[in-house]
Amino acid sequence: MTTTPAAGAHTRVIALSEAGVAQAVFGPLHRHLAHIQEAFRDPNAPRGAPAYSVVLDAQGDQLTVRARTGAELERVQRIVDALADLARRKGRIREGEVLAAISFSEGFSDSAAPLTLPQLGGLTLRTPRQVHYVEALRDENLDLIFGVGPAGTGKTFLAVAAAVEALKQERVDRIIVTRPAVEAGEKLGYLPGDLAEKVDPYLQPIWDAFRSQMNENDLKARRERRQIEVAPLAFMRGRTLSNAFVIVDESQNATILQMKMVLTRLGEGSRMVVTGDPSQIDLVRPDQSGLAHAIRILEHIRGVEVIRFAPQDVVRHRLVAHIVEAYDRDENRRA
Repeated sequence: MTTTPAAGAHTRVIALSEAGVAQAVFGPLHRHLAHIQEAFRDPNAPRGAPAYSVVLDAQGDQLTVRARTGAELERVQRIVDALADLARRKGRIREGEVLAAISFSEGFSDSAAPLTLPQLGGLTLRTPRQVHYVEALRDENLDLIFGVGPAGTGKTFLAVAAAVEALKQERVDRIIVTRPAVEAGEKLGYLPGDLAEKVDPYLQPIWDAFRSQMNENDLKARRERRQIEVAPLAFMRGRTLSNAFVIVDESQNATILQMKMVLTRLGEGSRMVVTGDPSQIDLVRPDQSGLAHAIRILEHIRGVEVIRFAPQDVVRHRLVAHIVEAYDRDENRRA
């Protein structure tokens, strides 16, 4: 790949001589190397100076790395080692796995390797905050977990995966997922049927997450036995949720009173995960959102954990993270 040279004398040649490993690590047309180098772009570089602090040059099965600092050189080595190990085990490397290895190399972890969890349906955790989140979801000493941040960071998906794991291991008797149906009274009001039927399309992403963790027959059987329930937040009023793994999704659209209502539904043997994106409030009065309020007054209580995701944790298309950051900058500018 042709790049702008980086200043500095730190150079290393990494040999990937095993069949197919170099090709998998480098990627088609060296696209994986382009992603790695992009992680070392210098936004403060003066005009005419090298744009990158690291330069990668692939020839055959060898990768020459030139870096400004020894620390950057070691970081590239960790990334390449993680990808080479992945290539040996899987035979190919996806773009998301490259981005994951880059993320894990930023000092959050001793390893640059993304973590694959067979017990969670073979899920690959692609950022250190996802690892922290799953650790919290599995920690029996935590009964209330908040996962907040941009769309695409895996908040709901990982919560559902952890809930299914707990159900299959019989650590809970049932899973209950609820969402505030803010659209049911207006945009969906013309549709036929009761409230549950009106909001069923709104709950579809939840069912998609369940289908990623179990087959359709198992899901249907557990729904019929009421081991899995997905319902609007309004259906939670007056209930006590015992021996359950409860997920409150899209909680930024719950009012302060609704949030208090659902948080106080917790019964014996239950745990609750509250997910939401404070930047996507659909309430008529955004200042009445109960998510930020709940975190502010509950965060320091024992048994409560808050994981805050950032745009860097977005695991959808790589452009999504830049879109989130652009909107955040614009919102801050207007504020």
